[in-house]
Amino acid sequence: MNARHVRVAVYSADPVTLAGLVGMLSPAAMLEVVPSGVRGADVLVVAEDPVEHELPVLRRAVAEQGALPGVLIAGPLPPAGHHAAATAGVRCLLPHREAGAARLIAEVLAARTAVATSPEGLAAGYDVSADGISLFHERELRVLRLIAEGRETAEIGAAMGYSQRTIKNILYRVQRRLELRNRAQAVAAAIRAGLI
Repeated sequence: MNARHVRVAVYSADPVTLAGLVGMLSPAAMLEVVPSGVRGADVLVVAEDPVEHELPVLRRAVAEQGALPGVLIAGPLPPAGHHAAATAGVRCLLPHREAGAARLIAEVLAARTAVATSPEGLAAGYDVSADGISLFHERELRVLRLIAEGRETAEIGAAMGYSQRTIKNILYRVQRRLELRNRAQAVAAAIRAGLI
């Protein structure tokens, strides 16, 4: 299946939220929203009540569609919620206020090809989205912006007046703090937070 025809199943207990999510995703030419009750989706989009920690809508979606890559729109979750979401195939845990059309479409497309996410990775990604700049120091953001521009470590060091070792240490601290595997995931976290 190519990225131009990603089939999306949308779930929410609230019919207004469901209609809103379908309305945001339907105009995207590369997405096809699967009608309710129809199997065969590539990606799940699930919206939980912001205070619900048991994830009943996600459980229903997985029961109907299977464990697929997905985007979960929810409030803050306890560790057991992160574990349940990761086990269900969730690739992105998105705060309700971040679920605009452009962001949601981008996350759905990214989820289709993203590798499985750990519970800790989901928690860290949610915190980045919810807290934004508070999880990144300005120097870290500058390094991540330069990486996003395609610059190499030596170029970044020269542009910032730091050694290559210092740039690598800055990246290492970001990756370790947010429990990310590599610099690409660090850049993606900053993009998801709307900082790049």
